[in-house]
Amino acid sequence: MPPSLQRLIQLAQALENSLQQGQSPLDFDQIEQPFQLIATGIEVWEQLYPPEILRQLAQTDPDTLDAWAIALSQTLEQQLALLNTWIPHLSSLPVPQTLQQKLQSYYQDIATISREKSQLLDSASTLLSREQELRRHGQELDQLKQTCQRLNRMEAELRTTDLGQLQQQNQERSQALTPEYEQLQTLEREKAQLDADYAAIQQQRQGLEAEIQRLRSRRQQQDQQTATSSQDLIQLSQAERQRLSDLLASVLDDLEQERQDYQQVNGELQGAIAQFNQYQEQTEAIRSHLQQHYQHNADLSQRLPVNRQTIDPLLNQIRQQLQQIDQELAMAQQHHAESQRKQSFNFSS
Repeated sequence: MPPSLQRLIQLAQALENSLQQGQSPLDFDQIEQPFQLIATGIEVWEQLYPPEILRQLAQTDPDTLDAWAIALSQTLEQQLALLNTWIPHLSSLPVPQTLQQKLQSYYQDIATISREKSQLLDSASTLLSREQELRRHGQELDQLKQTCQRLNRMEAELRTTDLGQLQQQNQERSQALTPEYEQLQTLEREKAQLDADYAAIQQQRQGLEAEIQRLRSRRQQQDQQTATSSQDLIQLSQAERQRLSDLLASVLDDLEQERQDYQQVNGELQGAIAQFNQYQEQTEAIRSHLQQHYQHNADLSQRLPVNRQTIDPLLNQIRQQLQQIDQELAMAQQHHAESQRKQSFNFSS
């Protein structure tokens, strides 16, 4: 980076900092900063565009040189326009006379340079057009010179050439090239056959590609149908699952109710079994007591005179009641045994 460019950046930052800090560029200590910025910018011009660089651009890149001249002219015009607003007020300001004269001289020099640059720019397009035309004519002239030289060489060769010998050489070359010509014709026929085969292969390829495309389209349709069927099946399965879930919930509720009923009946059955066992024990005790009483009565009947007509019916009635009680006890025991053999189910969730 050129030193002047680095100094230009520093001056711009310093001016920005001064403005941010509230310092006015009209203060005595700050009024010179903008002019220092412009002076440093001119130094950047001087370092970037020395005369040797401009001469090099004139030879290698005239368009870039024209762009540089246009930018310079616009900058001078801006300076001149600004000076046009300042110079008329110098005579009414308390500026020393010698300094006014210097400023006026510099202003006239800038105006003269600006006019000259404007005139050069006005004629630049015409000069550039003429230069391009001259370059085009020069290229055409060079081509004509090359053509003339080539024709001169051909004329010299024809003057020194024996036409008879050249004709004989041509015939010999023709005879020597005949097998190669025939081979070339054979190769051309083979090439034509290969082209035809290639066209047929291309046609077959196009047919195969069309068939592949048709099969792909059919497969995509089948895949889409399969996906649709799968989606329908999934939805149906979900609906069926929901229906079965609802039905299963209802069945579970019924089973729960049956389990509760079973537990209630089982509790009642256990109570009935306990009562039956108690009843059986009491019945067995009564039977034993009656048996003892009957045996005692029988013994007494053997020893005492009794009224058989009255006692026998009573004894028969007691025997019948005892038999009936035995039958009821046997049936109760059978029912109890069957209830014990039944399979136990667990209805808990």
